Amino acid sequence: MKPRAEEGTHMDKRKLVVPGLLLSVLLIAGCNSDGSQVTPGDRPNENGDSGAVEEQMADAEAPRVQAADSRMEERQIDAQMRQQAQPKNQDSAPAGTPAGAASTQPAASPAPQPAAQPAAAAPKADAKPQAKAEPAPESKAAPDTKAAPKPEVKTPVTFLNCDASPALGTKKLDDGLVIEELRMGDGAECKTGATVTINYHGTLKSNGDLVDTTRAKQPATFPLNRLIKGWQEGVPGMKVGGIRRLTIPYQLAYGDAGRPPVVPPKSDLIFIIELIQISEPSK
Repeated sequence: MKPRAEEGTHMDKRKLVVPGLLLSVLLIAGCNSDGSQVTPGDRPNENGDSGAVEEQMADAEAPRVQAADSRMEERQIDAQMRQQAQPKNQDSAPAGTPAGAASTQPAASPAPQPAAQPAAAAPKADAKPQAKAEPAPESKAAPDTKAAPKPEVKTPVTFLNCDASPALGTKKLDDGLVIEELRMGDGAECKTGATVTINYHGTLKSNGDLVDTTRAKQPATFPLNRLIKGWQEGVPGMKVGGIRRLTIPYQLAYGDAGRPPVVPPKSDLIFIIELIQISEPSK
């Protein structure tokens, strides 16, 4: 019986010694002689090759490193997409701000505007009034450079061109004789019954046919009391150089009978008379 008890006691001591040795070996193996920590590369494998251990550990770490890199890339892509989706007015968010944080920042308050400057004080009542500006002289209208229309030059009335000349004055007598002054004379005045030298041109009033004329001929000299009654009444009062137009009714010309074939019966006549000279005064 005793040997068994001792054997049991020796067994208990072995159980205590073996774990203690293992613990010491582990502590010694876990540290280098200089007290630094032993890395996985310093630990020999079963064959005593430390490089194989490093390769094994690198292979074991590769999946985890790749996963970490993938997660980092996903975060960066996600941050870029959020930053692009933000409004343009939030692009100025400071660097390092998390995605989406810019939208929570309060809008920048507008810069305070400078206070309006007070209007200039009105001049005092005792200030001297400014001199009134003199009105600018009115500019004179430029003279009209257009040439003024030339006055119409009247053609002098002569015995040859006075058939249609306007009358300067007209007088109608009671017996129907019409006296028109075409040109006023400035010589001696003709009296009733005088002997006169005259130019004459006579036509029918009805159709303008020629009765008698001195045109292209020499002037004629007649005593007035030997001529038709229309001449005896129409010539006196003229001055030498004057021209008259006499419209003579047939009663003061050649009467009812006329003077065929030149003057038909009851023909009114028109005579233009130019007084050239008075030969004898009337008696």
